[in-house]
Amino acid sequence: MKSFNPIDVMRMALERERRAVRDYSEFAKTAREPSIREMFLFLAQEEEKHVKLLQDEIDREVNQEM
Repeated sequence: MKSFNPIDVMRMALERERRAVRDYSEFAKTAREPSIREMFLFLAQEEEKHVKLLQDEIDREVNQEM
């Protein structure tokens, strides 16, 4: 099994969060029922928060390595 450093793990998590934002946003576009659409939009917004948190942490870690 390959070992990963913390930044690699955060980058993998960041990509998963970005994928979730994209997927939830697409699901919201195709949802016919307003309550379902709103749920997917809410989930996309929550994932956006995770994207920001992870990106900020990655940036902080990378800047410390310089």
